[in-house]
Amino acid sequence: MFVQLTGDIYRDLVRVFYANLTCEEDLLTSRVKGVNIVLTPNIWTSIVGFCIASISTHRGFPGANRLDIYQGCLRDPMAKRNYNIFRARGMKKDERVLAFLTAWILVPRNGNHAQLTTEDVFLIHAFKSNILVDWSEVVSDTMQKAIKLPNYPLPYAMLVCKVLEHYKVDFSGEASYALNHTSLIGANALHHMGMSFRGTTWCFKDEPNNDPVDTVEPSSAATRTHYEQEMLRMVTTLLDLHKTWTSKLDSIKHQLTSVQEQLALLNTGRDPPNPEAAVDNVEGSESEQFEDATDEE
Repeated sequence: MFVQLTGDIYRDLVRVFYANLTCEEDLLTSRVKGVNIVLTPNIWTSIVGFCIASISTHRGFPGANRLDIYQGCLRDPMAKRNYNIFRARGMKKDERVLAFLTAWILVPRNGNHAQLTTEDVFLIHAFKSNILVDWSEVVSDTMQKAIKLPNYPLPYAMLVCKVLEHYKVDFSGEASYALNHTSLIGANALHHMGMSFRGTTWCFKDEPNNDPVDTVEPSSAATRTHYEQEMLRMVTTLLDLHKTWTSKLDSIKHQLTSVQEQLALLNTGRDPPNPEAAVDNVEGSESEQFEDATDEE
C-alpha cells in the first residue's frame, strides 16, 4: 500500500511534478528535470503493488446506494439529520476512523474533512465489504483534482518521489526531509473525533460503559490453591506492616510538630504552653540563681 512507503521527500521536485502534470489518453504524464514521467499500469503495480480492477469502486458500483450505505455507518440511523450532506459526526467508531483516514490520507483534499464526499462513502463501503479498490484510479483522480482546483494540497508526495526514483531523476542538490512522528496518527486525532481510551479500547465519550461486571465470588479458603494461599498470606503481612509503619510515622510527625511549636515560642520570647516545658524552665532558672550565689561567695 502506498501509505507504507518510506524514504525521503523532495518537496521542490514534487511541486515540479504537479506543475507539469497532464492527462493524455487516460495516462498521467509529467516532466521533471528533463525526464518524461508516464504513470502507466506497470508503474502502479511495480512501485506500490496496485491491483488494476475493472470497476472504479470509488465512483460507485451496481446495487450500491450511497444513502443506504451512509445510514448503515451511523450510530443512530433514525436520528433526524440533513442527508443532503454526509457528516462524519454521528458515525460508528470504526466508520469514523475510516472516514478520517480517507479524508486526510487516502484521498486528501482542501475542504471540510468532517464532511464525506460520495467517493468517501463508496470507499468506506468497499473497505467494510472487502471489495477490491482500484487505487490507481483513486490516486489518478485525486492528482487531477490537485492541478484543477485552487488551494488543493499536493497529495502522495512519497509516492511521487518513488516514481521519480524509478525514472532515475537526479536528486543531487535537492533539499529533502524524512517523515517523522508528526506525520503519524496519534491519540490527539482520536480525541478530536470525540473518543476516549477506556479500559483496553477506544470508545466515544458519550458511549455507555458496557463492560461486563465481574460477578464471580472470591475463592473460599477450602478451594484456594497453595499458591493462592501463600500469596494471600504475603499480602496480609504486607498490609499489617503498612499499618504499623503508618502509625509510627504519624506518631513521629506529631512529636516533630510539637517540637517545632516549642522552638517557635522560644524564638518569640513567649512561654510554651506545655506545663512540663514550663517546669523545666523554672528548674533551670533556680539552678542558674544557685550558681550565681555560689560564685558571689
